[in-house]
Amino acid sequence: MQKRFLSSLLISLFLNFLIKPISVLVIDAGVQRALGNVIYGKYFTLLSLTIIFNVFLDLGINNYTVRNIAQDESRITHHLNNIIGLRLLLFLCYSILICCFAYGFNLVNHYDTILMYLIINQFLVQSIALLRSVISGQHRFYVDATLSVLDRALLIIMVGWAFIYQRNWITIEYFVLVQTFSYAITLLCSILSIKSPLFRPVLRINWKYVKEVLKHSLPFALLILLMFIYNRSDVILIRMLSRQGDMEAGIYAQSFRLYDALFMVGMIFTGLLFPMFSRMLHKKDPQIVELITMSQKWLIGGVLAIVFVVNENATHLLSFLYGNHASPSSSIILKGLMIAYLAMSLNFIYGTLLTANGSLSLLIKISAYSVLISLLFNLFLIPQHGATGAVVTAIIVQLFVSTMLVYYALRIIPITFRKNAFNPLILYSIILLIAH
Repeated sequence: MQKRFLSSLLISLFLNFLIKPISVLVIDAGVQRALGNVIYGKYFTLLSLTIIFNVFLDLGINNYTVRNIAQDESRITHHLNNIIGLRLLLFLCYSILICCFAYGFNLVNHYDTILMYLIINQFLVQSIALLRSVISGQHRFYVDATLSVLDRALLIIMVGWAFIYQRNWITIEYFVLVQTFSYAITLLCSILSIKSPLFRPVLRINWKYVKEVLKHSLPFALLILLMFIYNRSDVILIRMLSRQGDMEAGIYAQSFRLYDALFMVGMIFTGLLFPMFSRMLHKKDPQIVELITMSQKWLIGGVLAIVFVVNENATHLLSFLYGNHASPSSSIILKGLMIAYLAMSLNFIYGTLLTANGSLSLLIKISAYSVLISLLFNLFLIPQHGATGAVVTAIIVQLFVSTMLVYYALRIIPITFRKNAFNPLILYSIILLIAH
């Protein structure tokens, strides 16, 4: 079990660490440096809005479909045909919801075309996620790992070429359009990679299928929505509540970019741990304790090292990435988000453990309280302190969530750790504190 976990993890981590740092630290940061915090802040606000509500594009379709395909791989065509019409209907509803929110709260500011492409991008992202899950369910991990970075690799090539040869092309419109093209190519490659007889798309809605999907998946969809709200609504509230909303949103985006990249690494762990936890809990396998212990050593040990390095070099790192666009508050925001991420790292393990245990109602309650805490603190702190206030809120929320998840996981699931199991991690933490 541990061999399979490590081999799958290393393949995914290698490709993601090869491609995504260039995408985040060179391309995304380069675009923000070229365009400035105000323009990028407007774009980043709309991007966050489309990501928060993208659960309405899915409503648990992906998980339900993958689970059924895993049970009977010969029915891939049946399931994919059934969800085409439903996915298009959800896309229409999602588009209306995003437009109502964006225009209702005056977030568009002449970025109508940008908003349209961002909506399309989320549709493509969800479709890619579905097909990648099917491919992963066929145990074709190399193909899945390649598809996980293909869109970013294409983005690096096209935007990087523009930076070198056609710098006047670098606009926010070009950046978003390249994203759309990259996602479209990745979706096409995903379709061609599925081992299944070719199917003719059926543009109809099977209401019986819809009812069955929603019955099993709505609680999970609600959980994802709540998690997105308390994790990603900060920048929207900064734009709406801060005196210099666009500028503050751009400054926040500088540090959130690194935070979000680390979040993606944590999600790799989550994707690998979930099926293993599910199987072990079902079989009451005592080796689950060893898997949790190993996961904590790898994940939290790595996060501690990253947080230490970033916080020690925050000012230099931001100056290197953004030049004059890095404000005096940028390093404070980055350090705060790294502390929030350290707290969040426990969530990847214990949140996944509770999800695999079927404790969705508990997770929904914790997430609902987290949303309430996030909104209350942000409404109080952002008008006075801008992006810095949002960071304080993020730390408080992530500490609350991690504390609740660890407490309830150890209370609900019979787990007994070996004595001294975490001594190396504690010693490692002490050494880093002394070095600091």
